[in-house]
Amino acid sequence: MSKIVRFLIAFVSFLWPYFTFSVNTHLIQDVQAFEQNLKKTSLKNIEQEFLFFKKSEKYFEQLEKQKKYEEAYKLCVFRAKRWDKLGSLPDKEWAYVWYIHAFYQWYFFHDIQATRRLIFQKNKIRDFQFVDKSWTLYSRILVEDGSYQEAIEWCTKGIDKVNPKSDIEVYLGLLTNLMNAKVKLNAPIEEITEVGEKLRKASINYKDKMFYFYVFTNLGEYYYRNQNFAKAREYYSQGVAVRLKYNLENLEADNMLASCFQKQGNYQASTNQYDELIKLFEKNSFVAYEKSKYYLHQADNFRQQKELGKSEIYIQKAAKALGYQSVVDTYEGKKSELLYWFDYRIRLSSEYGNLKKVQYFQLQADTLIDRMRKEHTEINSKLFWRENTHHFYEKAIEVSFKLKDVEKAFYFIEKSRAILLLDALKDLEANGQLPFEVKAKKQKIQFEIEAMKEQLSKLNAKSRIYQQINLKLLASKDQLNNLIDSTEKANPAYQKLKYNHHYISLEELQEKLKDNDQSFLEYFVGNEAVYAISVTSSQVRLKKIALKSYLDAVNVYQKQLLTCKNTATKKEFNYLKKISYALYKHIFEPFQLPKGRVIVSHDNYFVSMASLLPDWRVSEFLIKDYRFSYAYSANVFFKNTNRVNIGRTKLLGVAPVNFDEKLGVAKLYNSDHTLENIEKNYFTGKLLTYHKASKANFKKDIADYDIIQLFTHGKADSTESTIYFQDSVFSLNELQRLPQLQANLVVLSACQTNIGKNATGEGVMSFARGFANLDVPSTVSTLWSVDNNATYQITELFYKYLSDGYEKDIALQKAQIDYLKKPLNPNLPFYWSGIVLIGDSGKVVLFSKIWQYTIIGVGCLLFGLLAILAYKKLF
Repeated sequence: MSKIVRFLIAFVSFLWPYFTFSVNTHLIQDVQAFEQNLKKTSLKNIEQEFLFFKKSEKYFEQLEKQKKYEEAYKLCVFRAKRWDKLGSLPDKEWAYVWYIHAFYQWYFFHDIQATRRLIFQKNKIRDFQFVDKSWTLYSRILVEDGSYQEAIEWCTKGIDKVNPKSDIEVYLGLLTNLMNAKVKLNAPIEEITEVGEKLRKASINYKDKMFYFYVFTNLGEYYYRNQNFAKAREYYSQGVAVRLKYNLENLEADNMLASCFQKQGNYQASTNQYDELIKLFEKNSFVAYEKSKYYLHQADNFRQQKELGKSEIYIQKAAKALGYQSVVDTYEGKKSELLYWFDYRIRLSSEYGNLKKVQYFQLQADTLIDRMRKEHTEINSKLFWRENTHHFYEKAIEVSFKLKDVEKAFYFIEKSRAILLLDALKDLEANGQLPFEVKAKKQKIQFEIEAMKEQLSKLNAKSRIYQQINLKLLASKDQLNNLIDSTEKANPAYQKLKYNHHYISLEELQEKLKDNDQSFLEYFVGNEAVYAISVTSSQVRLKKIALKSYLDAVNVYQKQLLTCKNTATKKEFNYLKKISYALYKHIFEPFQLPKGRVIVSHDNYFVSMASLLPDWRVSEFLIKDYRFSYAYSANVFFKNTNRVNIGRTKLLGVAPVNFDEKLGVAKLYNSDHTLENIEKNYFTGKLLTYHKASKANFKKDIADYDIIQLFTHGKADSTESTIYFQDSVFSLNELQRLPQLQANLVVLSACQTNIGKNATGEGVMSFARGFANLDVPSTVSTLWSVDNNATYQITELFYKYLSDGYEKDIALQKAQIDYLKKPLNPNLPFYWSGIVLIGDSGKVVLFSKIWQYTIIGVGCLLFGLLAILAYKKLF
């Protein structure tokens, strides 16, 4: 090469940055000049504005090509605001402007909530009769945000409306997001492959092969999540092959293929591949936070190879890519990605052995989880995140246990339990700050949503009516979200109560326990161990229990308790006593709780503590010396605790006795007589018996009464919980559509009313839990199919002791002891220990009818004397 050519190349290379800078500067100046001129121009007709739009589009495209994204975004905002004022543009053009605006807000500035608002700006997009890119973007945002169930609903709705021939890109985008949301929710593989096959067929001949690529990455992710790394590698390898064949820029399959190597222990292969990926990605990527996943995986490779210094370098690079600067409260980036960063940060800090540092990051991550929970609106998405953060809390409790930090251990145990129930109670409390019309509107929409969900559960998902109801459901959800957003902005007091993040401390708990002469015992059942904490007014104990021995002891005891009935032999009863004693030694004795009142908060496995034996040779159960009540958590228990409700004695009693033949359940003999005895002795109120005990009557009357007593049948399994009325069944879903109740106590004298689907971190979704959601502080319910005669006796005795002024837990203990004292009653725990008190254990002051009549009589006498005195004065 000649010297002249080399000189020219060097000269051009030297000047090129100045030249490109000059071009870029001129371009930006041109855009700014265009904006200024347009600002001076008044809004004109649609045709004229459309010409302006087309001219600005040229600038927009050039800015994108030159990666001047901030300037492009500003231009996008400017155009959108101008068109918003015009307000009468063609639907598709309007949708496109808002789509671009929203896309930039999400992709480059990570503000998911702002993006959602933009997509539904002034309800315009929502009301369209066609499906466009905004639908695809919105469903993608929902997946990114962790709102997987809502994403599935939107994708399903869009797929049914879109025309695959004319809007193939939108159709493919919705299928991709639907498949990914199902993968994230770990749906059955048959459902995922069905969507994947549709996506494969529709995308194989389409020009943009990225959708075809997503078929393999989604399937790879499914198997990766289920720890089948060999199968995951197979699909990710196919994804890499598609990327190379069609020269795609997406490196996700390469990333996850390297991660599979790591999971299979081949760290060197994983490290080498990540080195190449990072070089490639840093060269081509323009979105900084997308690099974080590569840095994190590489950091973990070095951590597992004990090269902690190198791991630290990549951890810091990932933080920089995410835009995280050690302050969670003000972080506005992608929270789900930051939560992954904390996971890796905690792992690395654990390798250093710095447990205090680990705990610090766990507390930061917990704050982030609170922020993420606030942003989720769908219960399925909330439960998904609760399940996926359960292991995080287990690790946090483990660290606190090692540090002997009982305060933090208690905090993390509480944060792992029934937080959604606590949120619901806070929301009900906050509703008191709202104007009546707002409260009524919110409740009306919520009821409509639950009613539509119930309808959909009974319909074929492919039917036309299902699609129609589903469209209304999504519109109602949007309406509710918009109402909540506007309500929070307009009512600071409501927002403050709803998002009050104060959790009861050990010191506060001890004060409350001292006031009520109680002890507290709480369990956490993890994947690796069981942790339990006991609290009295003067002492706290934190114990670690081996998981296998705990589960074995609980399961063996529960099984034997349910099979050991009045036909049991002496040998079978002795075996029950021995395993009851073994469980006592395992889960109760180590805490040395003083005799008296004990609040127990179980996790996943509900044991009737009253039935345990401190000495297997003597049939004296714990109920003799302890009065048990149960709690979803300490925070829930003490939210509405120890209320003395003098004068609140209006009873709604329900006893169908005979049931409609179609229900196929047995007659409940004498339930009406027991109900009449309770009402006759202690209450004023209303009794619904025989044909009056219908579901409609119950729903009509329930809100007006202070104590609700049901003698009926119940049924529960892992999918649904129901109770029976004379004419039909009443589901747990229907219960959620009832308004907030004024009842202080609900007594569910029916089978299995504390059984239902178990939600990790939240507990059993039972009828007892359902009434707690409606702000009923106390529920007496059953753990299994209880004996009718025993239930009637114990229930009637329970009310007797309530009327004598005892707290609810003491009243139930005395009722069960009285039952055991009767010589003809079997003392086997099956008959009496399945009736449990959940929630507030304070007093409900009931006046017996004799006292009520006495008070009325004295009142009449005084009134008569006053009347006589007044008469004498006048005459």
